[in-house]
Amino acid sequence: MPLGVGLMKNADWALVISLGILWGMSFVFVELLLAYLSPFMIVYLRVAIGAFFLLAYIFIRKAAFDWSAETILTLIIMALLNNVVPFLLITIGQQTTTGGLASILNANTAFVTIVLAAALVPHETLTINRVVGALIGVVGVTMAIGYQNIFQLYDGNSGKYLILLATISYALAGIWAKLKMQSMSPMIAATGMLVMSTLILTPYPFAFHFDELMSLNFVVIQYALAFALFCSVIAYFLYFKILERTGAGNLLICTIIIPPSSILVNAMLLGQMITLAEMIGLAIITIGLLVLDGRIVNKIPKINRNIDKL
Repeated sequence: MPLGVGLMKNADWALVISLGILWGMSFVFVELLLAYLSPFMIVYLRVAIGAFFLLAYIFIRKAAFDWSAETILTLIIMALLNNVVPFLLITIGQQTTTGGLASILNANTAFVTIVLAAALVPHETLTINRVVGALIGVVGVTMAIGYQNIFQLYDGNSGKYLILLATISYALAGIWAKLKMQSMSPMIAATGMLVMSTLILTPYPFAFHFDELMSLNFVVIQYALAFALFCSVIAYFLYFKILERTGAGNLLICTIIIPPSSILVNAMLLGQMITLAEMIGLAIITIGLLVLDGRIVNKIPKINRNIDKL
């Protein structure tokens, strides 16, 4: 099932750029909160606060919800793949990796999704631009990590690989949503996913992080509220508005916007700078994403033919 792509107007570009910036800011908020909280508590506060506000919105709108066992199971799996696992991996990974590099590696999600979808989703075909884009993306990720030590794992660089594992989880989440959640209201899906994430995680902080939970101060609560509101709640509203106005295909543009916005804000607020190799890797990944998107490449005749067998 091909992604929808609509004509972009100025208002649509504003929505897409805003969403890319908000998602890029998530890496900055993690950096800020790691100075005060454990990775688990950061993730827990993000999903719990986000779930609270989206639930309030759903109740105000009096939206209908299907409480069947199948729906609950679908949302639990989605919560694990799209929130619990990748959020924890990225947040733990950022303990040894800058937010800028984390955002660059996170762009790998698009490439992994294309490859896994072709293997797991019926009628999802590989095209020339998708294969070439994914291969270019792999080169960019390799450059960003550092090809000299790509197969060497030690405490100082383990965060990079945790973030790459998170992209696999995100890719599986996208495939699961496509297979199981097509008929579900997007706002119900987002709310259900955050609620299930909160329920999955809630026993742990009360059992093992109770003192940390009780010692939250005003500054930390401010950061956590801003993190959840901007990067989850408002981001979801923008996400659904983009889907409604232009189609899912234009969401890939957000992936291109995320790394530079994250790098810029990290540099301004935290003084974190990326290396030359990481910058080159970002440039290569961006080229890969543009090729993957296909709209530029498709202007070249016959470049977008399906590959028969790979």
